Amino acid sequence: MREVNEYLFEAEWSDGLPVIPPTPEGVERMLQGTARDRHELIGIIPPGWGKATVERIAINGLMAGCKPAYMPVLIAAVQAVTDERYRLQGSQGTTDCIAPLLVINGPMTDALGFESTTGCFGHGTRANATVGRALNLILLTLGGAIPGKIKKSTLSQPGTFSFCIAENAAASPWEPLHVERGFEAQASTVTALAATPVSQVSDHCNETAAGILTSLCDSMAVLGNCAVYRASESVVTFPPELAAVFQREGWSKQEVKQYIHEHARRPVKELRQGGEWNDETLMHLPPEMDLTDDNTMLSAVHHPDDLLVMVAGGEAGRWMSLTPGWGYGSRSVTVRIGD
Repeated sequence: MREVNEYLFEAEWSDGLPVIPPTPEGVERMLQGTARDRHELIGIIPPGWGKATVERIAINGLMAGCKPAYMPVLIAAVQAVTDERYRLQGSQGTTDCIAPLLVINGPMTDALGFESTTGCFGHGTRANATVGRALNLILLTLGGAIPGKIKKSTLSQPGTFSFCIAENAAASPWEPLHVERGFEAQASTVTALAATPVSQVSDHCNETAAGILTSLCDSMAVLGNCAVYRASESVVTFPPELAAVFQREGWSKQEVKQYIHEHARRPVKELRQGGEWNDETLMHLPPEMDLTDDNTMLSAVHHPDDLLVMVAGGEAGRWMSLTPGWGYGSRSVTVRIGD
């Protein structure tokens, strides 16, 4: 095993951590997790344009430590990031710190052991860790996203090791993300977003929904949030303790989105001071905005439906999270899991 890993390190086919050697026997076991033909092409991975066949997905899944049962999830994740709406080629080579955030929904969340509660963004759960890692290995080994060569991310982020969570639908007062996106409740899906790092937002003071959202909105409308300038999507995650406040007051998910859209704002005179106030990003601002008026207010959420709002995390704790998307025309993609 040591020799194999040393070879992969030298060949730049590793994420920097040891992998499980992809032996023929191991790959065959992985392929038992799907009914698809091993040679079926699932997607092309730019900018190296490697062919993500079922077999090659299985190889990377094995290297990452996946179970064979995770194969349908991996296949759906590859379908999502290779959808043209995701704009994988741009996100692979940008200087921004982008990684594919995967959100798992539906019955497969529990059946395969994906974590949606305590510590869901962190370590300790095999399904989350290995599925997210396998997708990043696919982007590396088939797409050529080698740091310093193709991948020019200035700082990068831990999500390039693994960035996969599940939605805690049981604790949510709202319809889950996949139902909101047109899938039936019993479907299982994976949603992929080209995402910047997770930002923690605290509110230990307010007992009202509007008060909680005030803290969130203030954290969003800052000069350094790229989503303000780029018309990006953003993921907002509420833990059950805060979600219960919205349920008690009867807020719908759409009302939460609309409130954030209307209140996460900064005036033009302040936005000019820094951030991404330049000709390139200004092209992404709403065309009806009067940028010559110092008092024009710009929302960090250009449209309410640019927000992916969900519940995840442990039962205790008043910590929300904000995960802005990359923007530049990149959109999240939801794909059904299953052969």
